[in-house]
Amino acid sequence: KVPMQWIRQYTDIPVTPEEFESAMIMHGTGVEGLDNQNDAVQNVVVGKILSVRKHENSDHMVICSVDVGEDAPIQIVTGAPNVHEGDLVPVAKVGAVLPSGVKIKKGKLRGVESCGMLCSFKELGLTVNDCPTAYEDGIWILNDEDCTVGEDINLVIGNDDTVVDFEITNNRPDCFSLIGLAREAAAT
Repeated sequence: KVPMQWIRQYTDIPVTPEEFESAMIMHGTGVEGLDNQNDAVQNVVVGKILSVRKHENSDHMVICSVDVGEDAPIQIVTGAPNVHEGDLVPVAKVGAVLPSGVKIKKGKLRGVESCGMLCSFKELGLTVNDCPTAYEDGIWILNDEDCTVGEDINLVIGNDDTVVDFEITNNRPDCFSLIGLAREAAAT
């Protein structure tokens, strides 16, 4: 399994992943499939928390006003203990799909409308190994990351690529390495 970005570091591939797959198969290099990494996380962007105020009907919930790069900020209710004004956080907007299959809908939490969800790295399908600086029991604070408000979270976490699942036969030991596959892609 090889990300197309790795192959592109060695050779120019001016085609879509599907065209690449077809060309490689036609030239004798087996491809079992393509895995588009950003399909698992959809409609999740970087947001900036503009304000945090206590929820009147809850001891542990807060109401956040969040800038997600649209005309107006959105309101999100959360029980996370680690959110503060000015933090950059992953925001699952209404209609978002998370790796667990959860689809985000507009709703009310204890009588207050919430138009999305602030995400932890676990909710984005990541682990402590992916984000060693992240706070494990709350929302993933992105202040140390290189990102901008409204940016797709897939670009921030490096999930914006297609992984090619090659089927390499025993008679092609030259393709058992990344450089070998890049040479085969260049020749194709």
